Amino acid sequence: MSAYSIISSLLSYVFTTIIYLFIFSVIALIYMDIKKMGKKEKDEQLAPSGLKDKNTDHYAILKTVKNKKMGDVKIKAAYRINGKGVIIGRSKDCDICINHKFVSVEHFQVWYDEGCWYLGDMGSKNGTYLNGTRIKKVKVLQSGDSIAFGGLEFIFREED
Repeated sequence: MSAYSIISSLLSYVFTTIIYLFIFSVIALIYMDIKKMGKKEKDEQLAPSGLKDKNTDHYAILKTVKNKKMGDVKIKAAYRINGKGVIIGRSKDCDICINHKFVSVEHFQVWYDEGCWYLGDMGSKNGTYLNGTRIKKVKVLQSGDSIAFGGLEFIFREED
């Protein structure tokens, strides 16, 4: 038996193993995708029967305060948010996208949990301000609070 035939046999075993590992990983990905789809369908079936996420029944408004620093930024007069929460930032993937040079890609988030609304900065460069004070950790929001960021200002109002 020559060295060539030994190397050839060894490489054929290696490539066969690689092909089986590839096939196994594809099957595993398909299984996980099917499992995820099944869970999503189950959640959708449960929602109409009254088993909804407890936070979807809570809503709030972020009302824009007009000021001279806004310039030509295109933003709505108000944004309605639900209890699941929203991420506000410059990215198109954010729930509320504000294309302004002083707004971070993901600037801050607002969400509802256990009877309270919360505000959390997401590591923004220019900071998020609650009633004029820069926040470092998660803060509880009250109706009428002022949220400022990137030269913009909003008034938070909880809907009844």
